[in-house]
Parts: sequence; C-alpha cells; structure tokens
Amino acid sequence: MAIKQWYNFKEAELGPSFAQDKLKEFKSLIDAGISFVVLSMPGVGVSYFLKYLAMQNFAHFIHVDLYNLPTLSQHEFYKLLLSELGGKPGSKTDDQLLLEVKKAIAALAQKKEKVVIIFSRFDQLKSQFDWNFLSNIQSLSTVVPDKVVLIFTSVKPMSEIVPAETLAGGNLNFYSEILYFKPYSKNDLKELLKIEPSRPVSKETLEQLLNLSGSHNQLLHILLSSQKKQFLLDQFVKMQMKELVNYLDYHQRKQIQKIALAKKIEIEEVDEYLLGVGMAIEQSTSEVKKTRLHFGGVKFELFTPLLSEYIKTNLPVKLPVKEAKLFKLLHSNIGRTVTKDEIFAVVWESQEEGATDWALDALIYRLRNHPFMKAHGYIIESQKKVGYTLIQT
Repeated sequence: MAIKQWYNFKEAELGPSFAQDKLKEFKSLIDAGISFVVLSMPGVGVSYFLKYLAMQNFAHFIHVDLYNLPTLSQHEFYKLLLSELGGKPGSKTDDQLLLEVKKAIAALAQKKEKVVIIFSRFDQLKSQFDWNFLSNIQSLSTVVPDKVVLIFTSVKPMSEIVPAETLAGGNLNFYSEILYFKPYSKNDLKELLKIEPSRPVSKETLEQLLNLSGSHNQLLHILLSSQKKQFLLDQFVKMQMKELVNYLDYHQRKQIQKIALAKKIEIEEVDEYLLGVGMAIEQSTSEVKKTRLHFGGVKFELFTPLLSEYIKTNLPVKLPVKEAKLFKLLHSNIGRTVTKDEIFAVVWESQEEGATDWALDALIYRLRNHPFMKAHGYIIESQKKVGYTLIQT
C-alpha cells in the first residue's frame, strides 16, 4: 500500500511564520499522543490551518476532509479514509474497510514516529453518529498506542451534538479532550489573503476591516466584498451575524446579548465556550469602538462590534406609543408622501394632545434616530411644508 508523503495544498505558500501560536498548541498535544476535538466559531477558517498542519514534518499526517464525501454516510466515510491511507475501497463492506484502515495505520506506525489523522469538518457527519461508529473511530487510536493521534473539528462540543447514550463509556472520555481555536491574528489573516485573493483595498482600509472583522476569516472576506457603507445593511454580513447567533444554545445567546447591551452579568455566568472560541474576549485597546461589559474587575466585549450592533438592532423592538403610530402610518404608505394633517389625525387625534409642528418635528427626529430604523434601512424624507415619506434603502 503506497504511503502518501505530501499534500499539494495551496497552504504551503503560507510560510514558516504562519499561526505559530496555534501550531505550538497542536504540536504539544500531538507529541503527548493525545487525540482531541478542535472547537471554533463557524467560518473562522480552521480548515486552512489543518491543511497547513498536514504539511508539517514533525509527524506523518493524513488529512480527511468530509466535504469530499459524495454522501454523508458511514460507508462513504470509511471509503474516503481508506483512500487517504493509500488503499483501494472497491466494493468492500464497512467491516472490511475498517479492517484495512487499521492495517494501513499499523504499517504507517511501524515506519513513523507519530501518525496523525485529521478529520476536517467532522461534525458534518453528526447525523450518522451512533455509539458503534464513534467507538470504531476511537479504536483507530489504539492500533498502536501513543503513536496514533486523531484530530476532529466541530463548532460545538460532541456532547451537544449527539445523544448522551452515544457518548457512553469510553466514548465520553475520548471525545471530551478539547482544543479551542480562536480567530487568527491580523498578520495571519494577511497571509491567508495571499492564497484567497479578494477585492483590492488600500492598506488603511484593510486595517480597518481587519479590526472590524475581529480577525474572523469569513467575515473579513464578506466585508472586503461589500459595497455598503453601513455593513449591517449588507445581506451577507447580516447572514453571517445570524449564523453566529443561531448556532449558540439559549444560555449562550442570552450571555452575548447581555454583553452587547452592557448589562450586568455575574462572574459565574461566563460561558467557557464563548471565551474559548473567542466570541467573547477581554477588552483590547482597539481603535474600533466596541460594546463592553464589566464584571469582576475585567472588561469583556464581543469579538466584533458588528455582532453587538446586530444583536441590539434585531432584538424584539417595542417603539413608544406615538413613534409606533407614526411608523405604522408611514409604513402603510411607504414611498408616498403622508401629509402633516394625516399624521396629526392618526398620531395625536386631537389638538388637545399637543398636535403642533414642533411636536411633530421632535417625533420625526426620535423615530429617525431609533436603532430599529437604522437596522432595517428606513429613511424618513421631509417634503417641505407638505409632509414626510418613508423609504427603505
């Protein structure tokens, strides 16, 4: 069986200084013979690092990318794994495939100091996880004890994506070893831009967007491609923010909401996962204005102010009574000028309620500047001496 010596990944262009802090963390666990699950936010760019890792020479790496599966099934997974090990899957059964995989690993371990198998995007196969499947994968690490290391990636701990009985017994201990993967440094992201080109911008603009992205790889590319001056009006930015919120559980969403709104939070409430993946971080001295939270003498913020703004502007909104009446009237006539007399009749109902031009001007001002209006791209245009028109950008 042929041994794959080297991967021809474009990450080879990243050079020896790329993500050295992360490389050190991974190498420490690999040298100790410890298998582990890598946890990160969605879209942060773990796959780039894993391909970079697979080309290092301190161990023999096998890179198994589950995005290459034709279907998300255990059988196709075993076939892909055997192929990466240099075998020929053919029409073999699952048991036959697993047996050949173990033989291939044993042969490698006789020649190599360490054999590391990377399962990139492993959580994509979560619908197939059962006790027997996870046990079979775990057994790969015992083919030659201390010489075989398995690395899995996921956006959530295994205990949260599979039934409790699936992780019973030895599975529970095996899949509980976690390494958190925080966003890259700005210098590392600049290196990644060399292999994933995007729309060219000035150095000053790039620095601003690096800060605004919180060094989140996918978000940075979305910002670089955006033509919007207000990024939260860009549908792709909003989709990214929505994804980051929706993949969290209820408890975690409530915590980042508190951080975004600068509400009081007790030290024991702090979620290890949010800190581990870098979604919530200790306040840095950044030029970018960020939402802050103080507790226990430490200041925390969300990794990008865009997430804070998204949370604040997408909370259920209850406008004050008069603002709500005005918005409802303007929205029901969107694009058409609503006269002052119409507004007075609906919002104030009678002169005794203080229906004056000054009161209307003040009400328009308050509604225009409400976060709800900015979040949804609503603009109120004044039609001199006539009335007001609501438009949506």
